[in-house]
Amino acid sequence: MRLISKRLVSPLLAVLIAVSVVVGIFLVGHYQIRSVLKNEAALVATAWYESARHGRSGLDGLLDGRSEALNGPLLRSFAIDTLAVGDPQAGIVTVVGDEGRSENELRPILETGASHPGNPQRSVHAVDESLFLSPNFATWVVFPVTPEGRQVAVRFDQTFEASQLLTTFNRQLVYLTGIAVVTFFSFMAGYTYRTQQMQREKQDLVYLAMHDELTGLGNRKKFEQSLGQMLARASEKTHKIGLLILDLDGFKSINDTLGHPVGDNLLRATAERLKNSLRDEDLLCRLSGDEFAVIVPVVHDNHALPSLADRMIRLIEQPFRIEGHEITIGCSIGITVGPDNGDTAKTLIRNADFALYRAKAGGRQTWRFFDPKMAEDQRSRETLEDGLRYAIQNDLFTLLYQPQYDLKSGEVVCYEALLRWKLTNENLVPTSMFLSVAEETGLIIPMGEWVIRQVARDCRALPGGVRVAVNLSAAQLQRDGTETYIAEALANSDIAPNRIEIEVNESILGRGEEAAFSRLERLREAGVSVVLDNFGVGTSSLGLLSRYPFDKIKLDRTFLSRISDPQKARAVVSAVCRLGQSLGMAVVGEGVENEAHRDLLRESGCNLAQGYFYGEPVTVEEVIGQEALATAALSSAAKTAADVSGDGSATPAPGPTRGGERNIRLVANG
Repeated sequence: MRLISKRLVSPLLAVLIAVSVVVGIFLVGHYQIRSVLKNEAALVATAWYESARHGRSGLDGLLDGRSEALNGPLLRSFAIDTLAVGDPQAGIVTVVGDEGRSENELRPILETGASHPGNPQRSVHAVDESLFLSPNFATWVVFPVTPEGRQVAVRFDQTFEASQLLTTFNRQLVYLTGIAVVTFFSFMAGYTYRTQQMQREKQDLVYLAMHDELTGLGNRKKFEQSLGQMLARASEKTHKIGLLILDLDGFKSINDTLGHPVGDNLLRATAERLKNSLRDEDLLCRLSGDEFAVIVPVVHDNHALPSLADRMIRLIEQPFRIEGHEITIGCSIGITVGPDNGDTAKTLIRNADFALYRAKAGGRQTWRFFDPKMAEDQRSRETLEDGLRYAIQNDLFTLLYQPQYDLKSGEVVCYEALLRWKLTNENLVPTSMFLSVAEETGLIIPMGEWVIRQVARDCRALPGGVRVAVNLSAAQLQRDGTETYIAEALANSDIAPNRIEIEVNESILGRGEEAAFSRLERLREAGVSVVLDNFGVGTSSLGLLSRYPFDKIKLDRTFLSRISDPQKARAVVSAVCRLGQSLGMAVVGEGVENEAHRDLLRESGCNLAQGYFYGEPVTVEEVIGQEALATAALSSAAKTAADVSGDGSATPAPGPTRGGERNIRLVANG
């Protein structure tokens, strides 16, 4: 009803204004015509009066009522149809031309000039007929002509002139009215059209501001606004609302490999599936990228939300057919209930994000309900992130080095650089305590660059034949320019590329990213050795070996720590070692904690060993100190041997070499 009334107001107002304008023009026009006719009658009457006054005998004859004057040219020449002469004192009224008028009708007309004795000024008195009913129009003009107060009133019949003027005026009025009406309604039509167009544009802008252009779903702004409103209603009506935040698993790789058009169509299809799984009253929004949110406005039973989450997960798991590609993805979901888990939209969203993070950390393609402990864990993570940022800015990291020994010669051939975070109390935090946070926040990039620079500087203090192994994270491997940065860091410290080994986790390469393999290939061409780390824990280990020519294979520590049966352990390790030998790759056994581990590796044909059995990771200064001790020990042994032989020669025991470079003999266990 309100909408109808708004639509009718403008046309009705337009009609009212148009009618008012026409009526106003009509009244003003007729008033002006009457004024013109009266002025004309007054001018003619003045001319008649002047003529009569100069021909005094004629005027006297009229005043005396002589018949020859009454019928003379003085009246006929000025088109006067009626003349009345009155004497206020004698009460005499003489009428010429209209005998039907009574003295009572004429006396008021004559008396209008009584206040102007002897004054020739005229006084327009009356109109005989209504101008609106007929064109008859006449004007009386009254003159005081004698000092004694005698009056002369003359009547001019102006019907013909009035008719002419009215006809012309009415014709023009109709013409002008038509133009005015057409112009006005054209303006109103244009105004109405523009108003409606602006309303549509405003509605379109509001829609675009509140909706996602790709999927047609509500966007983050609409989501936050609706969530706040629903929370307020829930508080008033004492019911609960549900919030589910979904993140697609595997979407990024699809988008990168198949292209953005396929990714966009996949998002549209996903939105359509999710929409079909919800009720009409539920609100589905796209928050960003591959993240969606569902608001359930009324929740009577919290257990209904996991059922909804399971249904959506099953729907998303079904293959999509997009542009000829069969695509399979998954989704992880975080669930919160308001106001139990938050009485503001911001709090509820944050807690749903906590739950979503746990769902992804728990293996993906699952859901998690928010638990208050998640918020505590997140605060701890945020504190850890702040600490890492401070450590990066203030250079609070250090490197420890753990040796790798040749199992045949007992010599150190390589050191693995291990990153540690120095706390204010001089305690060192191992990488495992902060690596996941560093990777998630992107801090692994500046940390990794610092490691490369520091390793290059430390290499200058180490013996020339010893190599240093550096772990490369997934973020570094996927980052453009990583290989260039490594080459520049080595060149700045004047370190040969063949002294550096890059260790890459097989879980990173198992994703099959071509860019990662290309970067490793460029590093290898420059002289850097590439090592496959944590071999054997993933599902793609053998495929990686056949695809990429690594220089080393590093057995995961679980081969030694989790296999309780020595026979099975020896069989597995021996198989890997034979595989490495056949491919021309050295095999490193990691996690050597005791003699049994060392013997198992040695008997299986493993080339190198690393672990706490050989020593804990130490600083570069300690490595240099150990080298000095070892060199002194070798010199002493050589001198003793020379003394015993009696020939005075001092020939040190030769150690195995690699590429013409000597290695350091620090420990010779067994």
